[in-house]
Amino acid sequence: MRKYRIRWDRVAMLLAGIVLCSVIIYYTVTGLVSAVRWCADMLSDGPETKTEKVEVLKVTPQQMQESDRMTARIDSMMHIPMRLDTSKIAVSVYDLTTNQDIYAYHDKQLLPPASCMKIATAIAGLRRLGMDYTYKVALMKRGEMRGDTLYGSLLFKADDDPLFEDFVGMAQQLRKSGVRNVKGNLFLDLARIDTLRAHPSAKIWDIPFNRTPPLLKGRKYVERQLRYALSAAGISFKKAPEVRPTGRYEYVAKQSHRLTDVITPMMIHSSNIKADALLYHLDYKKGLLSQRMDWRVKHDTETFWQELFNNDSTNVMRGFVFHDGSGLSPDNRLTARFLVYMLRYAYEDKPLRDYLIDEALATPGDGERRGSLLTRMSKPEYRGRVFCKTGTMTTKGGSSLAGYIHSYDGHWYAFSIINTDSPVAESRIFQDRLCTLIIKGPSKK
Repeated sequence: MRKYRIRWDRVAMLLAGIVLCSVIIYYTVTGLVSAVRWCADMLSDGPETKTEKVEVLKVTPQQMQESDRMTARIDSMMHIPMRLDTSKIAVSVYDLTTNQDIYAYHDKQLLPPASCMKIATAIAGLRRLGMDYTYKVALMKRGEMRGDTLYGSLLFKADDDPLFEDFVGMAQQLRKSGVRNVKGNLFLDLARIDTLRAHPSAKIWDIPFNRTPPLLKGRKYVERQLRYALSAAGISFKKAPEVRPTGRYEYVAKQSHRLTDVITPMMIHSSNIKADALLYHLDYKKGLLSQRMDWRVKHDTETFWQELFNNDSTNVMRGFVFHDGSGLSPDNRLTARFLVYMLRYAYEDKPLRDYLIDEALATPGDGERRGSLLTRMSKPEYRGRVFCKTGTMTTKGGSSLAGYIHSYDGHWYAFSIINTDSPVAESRIFQDRLCTLIIKGPSKK
């Protein structure tokens, strides 16, 4: 019988190979698991839904008792005789500190929210586009320079930025680049080619043409203003369709404005034009519009809120109507409860909450941030306590107020009040009185 001799050196090499393969397999599997988890996190927290949640603090029995006392105080106030028809009032108050509804009065009644509709538009815009989103406008050139003459094309590319005003500044930048004459073509690539108008159910004069920003006045107006700007900058333009330059466009001038620069004055000073401009800009970015307004299209703002509360068992979305982003349409319909849901959603996202409270919502006694609260809640007790959006619709006897209150008891509250078919002045007195009650907090026992 033939004898076999064990080669221990080969056995050692085999074992070493097995160990090496095992290590490689282990780290490969670990890496794949980590990659899968990372992808899952990214999918669940994409650009539109990624949020930094507010830390949830443990609620104490004392805080719960304080919320109950606040409920009783508000209810007592609602039963005091007043010069308003209480059947025309809707109130919703939510304690953000204890996470509970503390008061509801006709809060599911569908009513015209007036300019509080801008809360829905602002939050949807910030979440859809992102807090750092910017509108962009640029002037570009392409072609051959012969002396101080450009034989080629100019391209004006612009989002429907409601803050853009400076055609002349862009033309001057072209002159600084050495261009004194242009022979060729002028092209426009615009997000909007028609004029921004109010919804047909609103008044035609609610968005007057003379106050509409240049980029929202239509293609013909933009082209005319750009030609005027070239002439004012000392640049002659001669159309020459036969000139067809090749190569890439070169930037001559750029301008941009942050989305928050649009939303802040839209909220504080209740700008209807900026609100409707944002509404249609969202539609354009989502591919729902092709540079023109179409009132038959379901707005992306509406879709955003439907998607967010799609599985809501309380039916807070039932029957709502979004005709515009400003609240100008008397046919818009929201509930006081829905407005509070929106504010709760924003409060749970720390960057969004901080922006609304620190910058975008009107607040009394704070310089320019008084906005539409200019003549309201001027006492020192309101300062740094109320952050809200006002709404007024005189044609419907409508008035609304919604936002956040930081009470002296330390609690944060989200609230909304909608008055309809009532004297606006009396409605505002009622709203301010309710805010005062919440600010002062529940009585101590």
